[in-house]
Amino acid sequence: MSVRPDPHFKAVQEVAPPGGWVKTPLEITRGRRGPKGWQLFLGTSIVMFWGYSRIGAGNRKRSEQRLFERQERYALAPLLQNEADREYLMREKKLLAQEEKIMSEVPGWKVGEPKYYGSRWSPAHVMDSNKSNIKK
Repeated sequence: MSVRPDPHFKAVQEVAPPGGWVKTPLEITRGRRGPKGWQLFLGTSIVMFWGYSRIGAGNRKRSEQRLFERQERYALAPLLQNEADREYLMREKKLLAQEEKIMSEVPGWKVGEPKYYGSRWSPAHVMDSNKSNIKK
């Protein structure tokens, strides 16, 4: 058994009633659809300007802080260098005393005389002898 439409069936098309369909007030039912484009553009521009100004203010503050820290380091550099030079001289004196004690029996040995000859001065590698074998 097959399901086929009745060949004698006539479809009835719905048509508008006389005088037309009733008009619906779309303006009332649609409601408000949000801010206008220029308002969105203006609001976004204001927020971005404020954000970038905060970033710029933070960058300026950070730059001033770094400048202040650099000035502190520059002020302390001579003191730290003086301390390092003093420690260097103390270690060198100690090592020269050890060298004199160790090499006292070697004829012709001059304490503190450089082993290499050249016109350029370079500081000796000064390290306590008891720390020379310690691995880093």
